[in-house]
Amino acid sequence: MRDTGKQGFRYQFKFDWRMTLFTLFFLPLLISLGFWQLNREQQKIAAEGLYEQRLLTEAVDVASIDWNKSDLNWVSVSATGFFDKERHLLLDNRIHNSVVGYEVITPFFSGDNVLLINRGWIAQGPSRQSLPAVEASDNITTISGHIYVPDGSLMMLGSEESSTENWPKVIQKIDFQYISGVLDESLLPHVIRLDENSPGVLQTNWSAINMRPEVHKAYAVQWFIMALVLLILYLFFSIRKSER
Repeated sequence: MRDTGKQGFRYQFKFDWRMTLFTLFFLPLLISLGFWQLNREQQKIAAEGLYEQRLLTEAVDVASIDWNKSDLNWVSVSATGFFDKERHLLLDNRIHNSVVGYEVITPFFSGDNVLLINRGWIAQGPSRQSLPAVEASDNITTISGHIYVPDGSLMMLGSEESSTENWPKVIQKIDFQYISGVLDESLLPHVIRLDENSPGVLQTNWSAINMRPEVHKAYAVQWFIMALVLLILYLFFSIRKSER
């Protein structure tokens, strides 16, 4: 009699060099991006801790600071001097409570030092062509704040205005070489962000970081999921079922 038993099946790996090369390139890349995001999460957590710690320390006079040190971020400082009430810079595209505006940067003269003071946020005004009016007292006063060292560089859209007239000036980022040129002054190398109770302050909305640590963790999960999906698709299209 004829054997009518069930046929058996087996799975075979079918090698495709193009698909394999694609997977070998992108799988490690996706995994490394996931771990990079986890590392960024830990860096942001550490930055938040340092920020909270240093804001509780006693302020030191700017004249006693070694400005060549690399670890100056969020150091509390004070300075006695006067604001330049005529020349202000408006740092563009700053949002506060869903309202577009600027952060006001005003030079401050303290002894032989010239500092750039970030006084806080101000609303944009009725249009881009109508800049907000910025005021400052040139009386001798003592300000308090903290040193701000930005995390990385910002991409600029267009070039800055090179004229030394027409104040205030709208800027895309804090470029010390450019600002020193238009002010014709030598500047200390970091911006001071004013405390909310300091003379000359506007609306403060400072934070230690520009992105919450939880966001980096969410990005990491996305990269790892993409890596897993890529691996599953590679195995799915590489393994074939065939009759014995």
